[in-house]
Amino acid sequence: MSLLDMPKQTPELFAETIKEIAEPLMEHVDSLGFKDETFYQLLKQGVSISEMLGLSKEELAAVYEMARRNISVGQVEKAKSLFIMLVQIAPMEEQYTYGLAMTYQIQGDVRMAVKLYLHFISMDATNPQGYLRLGECLLAAKEYQEAGDAFEAALRMFDDPVKNYDDKKYAQTMMKSARQKLV
Repeated sequence: MSLLDMPKQTPELFAETIKEIAEPLMEHVDSLGFKDETFYQLLKQGVSISEMLGLSKEELAAVYEMARRNISVGQVEKAKSLFIMLVQIAPMEEQYTYGLAMTYQIQGDVRMAVKLYLHFISMDATNPQGYLRLGECLLAAKEYQEAGDAFEAALRMFDDPVKNYDDKKYAQTMMKSARQKLV
């Protein structure tokens, strides 16, 4: 079974999965003091927690930069915690999902990284970086056909011969490597 395969879900299993996820999340939200009806109504309307708290784009960007820097100095667990928080309070900001996926990839949890990169791609299908990282995870899982396809998708997005030259070359090399492993 491929990492890209989604398990078949019955309505009962889907409801049970939602219940498993929602109950602890709502308990956590309640523990933060957001139990009032206004909070829930705002959530239903699609207002993010960061908007409810009045956090500015600059404040979120500062936390994002801290998370990125933690990755660059090898403090992946700290970065992961920051990215989890960012995804929870501003779920529509795709770069936070990408950063969280990267932490799972670095830690070797390619199954979770694949799910998060797919989520990132669903939010920003024109960003080749998501396809590159997805390809890396699939290659690590020895899913060579799918990895090659992901690298090929990234490659098709690099239409400027000068801009992103290194990424384009990387995608070509990795696609070729994945395809060769199929033989």
